[in-house]
Amino acid sequence: MIWGISSMGLTLGSIVVATLLVANALAILHEERFLSKWGWGYEQTRMDPTSIKAQISRLLYAFRVIMRVPLIILNILTIVMLLILG
Repeated sequence: MIWGISSMGLTLGSIVVATLLVANALAILHEERFLSKWGWGYEQTRMDPTSIKAQISRLLYAFRVIMRVPLIILNILTIVMLLILG
């Protein structure tokens, strides 16, 4: 199996799929429902822009904005490859 999803070994395909899953998880974090509740909202961390919390919050915000369309394309390609290659 090329993608190595069903095997227990660490293959390039399983690393790619795991990275894609983590990217999807970061992209779907809802700011108002989840991040703001814990104090990680983009607007909440603007008071102290030099803190680590504010920098991580801005990184998550930028990731959600920039990676929306590329993640859709990568997810479609991954699903098609898994359907073709098994």
